[in-house]
Amino acid sequence: MSEYFYGWYFRCQGSDGSAAVIPAVHLSGKRSSCSIQVITQKGSLYREFPIRQFRINKEKGILQIGENLFSKKGIRLRFKATSLCSPGGQEKREQKNVPVHGFLRFGEFSEPKYDIMGPFALLPEMECRHAVYSMKHTVSGVLDLNGDILHFENGLGYMEGDSGTSFPERYLWLQDFWPGGSFMAAAASIPLGKICFTGTLGFLFVNGREYRFATYLGAAVKKMEHGELLIRQGLCQLSIRILQPKGHVLKAPVAGRMTRNIREEIGCRAEITLMKGKQVVFHRVTDQAAAEYEIPGK
Repeated sequence: MSEYFYGWYFRCQGSDGSAAVIPAVHLSGKRSSCSIQVITQKGSLYREFPIRQFRINKEKGILQIGENLFSKKGIRLRFKATSLCSPGGQEKREQKNVPVHGFLRFGEFSEPKYDIMGPFALLPEMECRHAVYSMKHTVSGVLDLNGDILHFENGLGYMEGDSGTSFPERYLWLQDFWPGGSFMAAAASIPLGKICFTGTLGFLFVNGREYRFATYLGAAVKKMEHGELLIRQGLCQLSIRILQPKGHVLKAPVAGRMTRNIREEIGCRAEITLMKGKQVVFHRVTDQAAAEYEIPGK
């Protein structure tokens, strides 16, 4: 495949805040490279590496970029990055050679019951395939981002991944966790052959039980606007509101190349409501949700 990307997304939350760490490989024609992004509530750091520094063992779940190591057991970081200017001007200019160091250890993963894509995982030539590797796990360790120290002692972690050719043109994604559970939901425009539809997937993991929402289970997206998502599945209705959308730069793939800038907020205020009929099954307002969104024209 001449146009392709593959990446992992680690979210870690501790006493000093949250961080997302994203290693990826991207191929486009004769141009191939790999990259690491680190996004915190203060900003976004990015570094591109030559493709020769990329190694992966999918069977063992280990990915390596230069001196940096990523696995289900933890993360080791040691590189220099460029800070990226954020939408809205939170960061006025880029800063280069920002030192990034860290070592994080993960506890046992809480894996979903089955592939989050369901039967869609079997369809060839999907523009973007999504995977959830851990709905929640513990995180311990330290990240040092140019002297800005983030401590994670019995913190919370989440891991997912994406692969394909491009991120969806139009989508909204939100993830949140707390000591008693975790949540993720996404909706996106999905081109499939000559048709295009809005699909959705997600889960609520609470008290050791997983609740699944997905197009392949009958879920339908009733509303997807800037900072708002409404999904119905049978008698259930899931409502998501991003109450303070801001966002830092997240580099995203277009035809295998990391040329698109979208927005990710790693610690935003959001409201999640799950209803069955007129009964409220779950409700949460949080200041620590992670969100990505790209709604053209909104």
